[in-house]
Amino acid sequence: MQPPVSSFRIISLFEDLSDRELLPIVTACSVRNHKKDEVILGDHEQTTDLFFILSGAIRINSVTAAGREVIFTDIQAGAMFGEFSAIDQLPRSAAAVALTDCCLARMPAPLFRATLMSNNGIAVRLSELLIAKIRSMSERVFEVSALAVRERVRRELLRLAAHGIASGRQVIIKPAPTHYEIASRIGSHREAVTREFNRLQEERVIEVGRREICIVDMARLATLPP
Repeated sequence: MQPPVSSFRIISLFEDLSDRELLPIVTACSVRNHKKDEVILGDHEQTTDLFFILSGAIRINSVTAAGREVIFTDIQAGAMFGEFSAIDQLPRSAAAVALTDCCLARMPAPLFRATLMSNNGIAVRLSELLIAKIRSMSERVFEVSALAVRERVRRELLRLAAHGIASGRQVIIKPAPTHYEIASRIGSHREAVTREFNRLQEERVIEVGRREICIVDMARLATLPP
């Protein structure tokens, strides 16, 4: 069954479109529910469709031959993924796995490319979103290449805090990623992240609970020396 046009309003790529402009996009998509931990896309998979997250969350990652996971990003409802292959027609550059039960809209690459050709507003908005991804990836490459684990952990906590719950000088991150997940994001290993968390707790910068991190003083975390 075709979803209502209003359900696509959450997608950042389409936030400025009228109902008339959005209707053919909705019609071009198929919608499916996926269970938590379901693999949506495989790394290097030879598919080119584009996906929009209507509800839930998706993890974009890769796993080495030795089994080490690299987490590129976790994305929420309103985001898209698969646009690289939809544009250049090359194999997938990473895998996509459902972090939660989710609902995804899937658009064939030819229809997506036709949409870009016919709507300058969508093309410009896509450019903005891609540039934001490139900037984020450039920042992470710099961190892994040039910064110590201590500084990488601090910066990752600041990124997580941007989506946390603020209360005075404190910010609650909940549910918080595990030490393994943080290590996979910053190019380190779990033991090193655990050491840094222990140090930050001893210095009363953070408090850690069950799947919860409380940043006791955001201003202090933001100004800690590397």
